[in-house]
Amino acid sequence: MPEEWRAGIIGCGGISRAHANGYRAIPGVHIVAAADINEGQLKKFSEEYGVENLYADYCEMLEAGSLDMVSICTWPPLHCEMTVKAAEYGVKGILCEKPMALNLTEADRMIEACDKAHAVLVIGHQRRFEAQYVKAKEIISSGEIGELIMIRNICRGDLLTDGTHNIDLIRFYADDQPIEWVIGQIDARQKRTRYGHDVEDSATGYMLFKNGVRAFMETGLITPATYQQAYIDGTEGRIDVNVADQATVRVKGKGDAEWRTPELKRENPFKLEIEAMMESIESGKEHILSGRQGRADLEVLMAIFESSRRREVVNLPLERR
Repeated sequence: MPEEWRAGIIGCGGISRAHANGYRAIPGVHIVAAADINEGQLKKFSEEYGVENLYADYCEMLEAGSLDMVSICTWPPLHCEMTVKAAEYGVKGILCEKPMALNLTEADRMIEACDKAHAVLVIGHQRRFEAQYVKAKEIISSGEIGELIMIRNICRGDLLTDGTHNIDLIRFYADDQPIEWVIGQIDARQKRTRYGHDVEDSATGYMLFKNGVRAFMETGLITPATYQQAYIDGTEGRIDVNVADQATVRVKGKGDAEWRTPELKRENPFKLEIEAMMESIESGKEHILSGRQGRADLEVLMAIFESSRRREVVNLPLERR
């Protein structure tokens, strides 16, 4: 593996800054190229991060760049094709923004292309590296609240844009156990679009993990104005995360008469997910945010849509791709 890592950015909008700052925080990693069809965005990114190799066509960047890693920061309808191309051009690590894709067929194409090219595919659910969610998971794993029973996760936004973080965190808390079934409902009366694809106004999803843990997620206009708010119940206690007017994380576990506020150690989650990607490239170890994990998240979101369409419980794995 190289001592110096060469990174490229595809799509120079707002989220690209978070990726770029993550790369810049790692010694030995250099952003050497960027691509965007918007000349103004590309120039602004270049000036901000000192990137000299600029391209209107991302394929030209991939062909010319000899890149070790690339971040795909474009709208979701472009994720599949760009991931496949990056793998075909020999990029070792591909960090694709969430949602992974718009359907399971696209997700499977992405995984297949990266497997064939021996590329590490990472989906940008970086909240698994954020302090409050990491702490909640640590408390669950420690047994402080007994056996996990129920997770309720809430966030504004639509399923594909923000609900993808929602389900990823639910699966994170539940130790990524398989999900047996999903029942869901959506409200799409406003006929909205966002980031180049259709989105619903509100959604709910209820699911059963095969180990007996249950989870409920709600997104959109029906929710309070909070982000990734969670109530996590165990047989002997509860954890609250991001609840308004409370500590970011609080816990009442075995023997606790009052709520406790654990200390949080904060670090840039984009930096941490990129470092983990570099480790996966070097060791072959599966990333905690691998393409297969991203597909598992997407499958639940698709199951909510499918359950709403069919008006019935949907069993996983989902046959409709």
